[in-house]
Amino acid sequence: MTDPHALAGTPDRGPSAPTFFDPSFERLPAPVSGDSATPGPVLLLFDRDADRDWVADAAVALATGWHAAGRRTVLADLCLDDPFLHERIGMPNQEGVVDIFLYGASLARSARAVPGRGFYLISSGTYTPDAGEVLRSPRWEKIVAGFRDANAALLLFAPSDAPELAAIGRFADDAIVLGGGDGPGALPASVAGVATRAWLAPPRTDGDRAPAAAPATPADRFPEPEPVSPWNAPPGSYAPPVPTAEATGALPTAAEAAYAPPAGIPAPEADWREPEPPKKKRVSPVLLVLLLIVLLAALAVVLAPQLGISIPFLAPAAAEEAPAPAPKQAAAAPAAQRGPPQPQGAALPYSVYVANYQSFAEASRFAAQASGKFSEARFFVFPEPKDGVVWWRVMAGMAADTTAVLALRDRLLAAGLVDEDEVGGRYDLIQSRPLAYEVGEFATIQEATARGEELANREIPVYVTPVPYSDGTERWKVYAGAYRDSASAAPMKSKLEGARIPAKMVERTGRPPASPK
Repeated sequence: MTDPHALAGTPDRGPSAPTFFDPSFERLPAPVSGDSATPGPVLLLFDRDADRDWVADAAVALATGWHAAGRRTVLADLCLDDPFLHERIGMPNQEGVVDIFLYGASLARSARAVPGRGFYLISSGTYTPDAGEVLRSPRWEKIVAGFRDANAALLLFAPSDAPELAAIGRFADDAIVLGGGDGPGALPASVAGVATRAWLAPPRTDGDRAPAAAPATPADRFPEPEPVSPWNAPPGSYAPPVPTAEATGALPTAAEAAYAPPAGIPAPEADWREPEPPKKKRVSPVLLVLLLIVLLAALAVVLAPQLGISIPFLAPAAAEEAPAPAPKQAAAAPAAQRGPPQPQGAALPYSVYVANYQSFAEASRFAAQASGKFSEARFFVFPEPKDGVVWWRVMAGMAADTTAVLALRDRLLAAGLVDEDEVGGRYDLIQSRPLAYEVGEFATIQEATARGEELANREIPVYVTPVPYSDGTERWKVYAGAYRDSASAAPMKSKLEGARIPAKMVERTGRPPASPK
């Protein structure tokens, strides 16, 4: 249960002891209740040593409670080096925080409504080796001003030891600390100049921290909040219904917000506008009169034979024989006119850097040995220039986002197959390489593999990827290389042209290896 003691502490450090909180069933404690929500950013600083599931559940409970109390709320994941918040909620890590601040993505389109919760989530987004660059971005000033102008709350979920956290702390009004209540009671590290509103810690059972609840689905883990106002009203007390969105200008209900269009996302940026719907064309009165005449004429044609009325100008047409019915085979013609099936594979730009070799034979031998140890991962070799010298690079895996290859990277590190110092650190081992040369497409994996072996004998290394098609079938593409741009792909292009193979550069797409067919 929630600790009943008052949160007393120094003005600089905030509370001196934690309030124990179970987000699976308890209402938010008074210092962080929905009626205390403020517009603009509030830091949710979590201790990395705390229970990750509890930390994520507590953040979701805060965002849900603030939304239920009538405050438009967005929860942004600033745990950029090892994101887990989206997984606990049950949503994909798509375009998010990194894409907004480093690549100019739209805030309104990156925020996604959490089904059944009402608030919006901005996931961490594309992997970046420099998380501090995101927190130092000058774009924060504009976005924070937008949230304050829109009277919306921005909860910034970040580890307490995040690099350059003080850079974003200058925009935050206060902070809520999550976890870290295990030791003698010291408050975890906060941000200088930012007041700590509350310190929440996991509940204890017989002196030990109770693990976070882990039901089968996020819907079970986060039950729908009761319609109480304020959010921290005692159970069983009378509470009038929360004012409607039309009356208050707040977000719609949780069920409605889950399907809200981008225009409903709080604090859209000034340079983004939802496109206006096309104006409905009005039907001309003259066209209506002509249509009425045609309908009356058709009615007269149908009723004339039944009434014994002869219409002279229709007599020749009546004498003609009705056209013979079209053969059944003609029914298949419209389907043939829709065109051939189209590939529907997902973009798979991310791979893990493994090693560099000076010769094709060494790189191929190493890739074959690694494939034997890690059968679930695809290892591939390709030439790439570095400092004026062409090296043979070995990469592993293909994934749609960085989180999908984190486990592979960690397994390769643990096995000693990769050296993070070669690229500047373990975060640089995950690389975005969206481009490749397509050198063939086959109906079966056997045909594609045979083509790959033929090209490998000519020192043109390739790899095979399954690609789903719109008609439900699956074909196998043969790719050569994995590159960031066409300049780094020049050695592979020369090899293909020398072998008289068309050098067709495409985006790497297919069915992710880990997903079922």
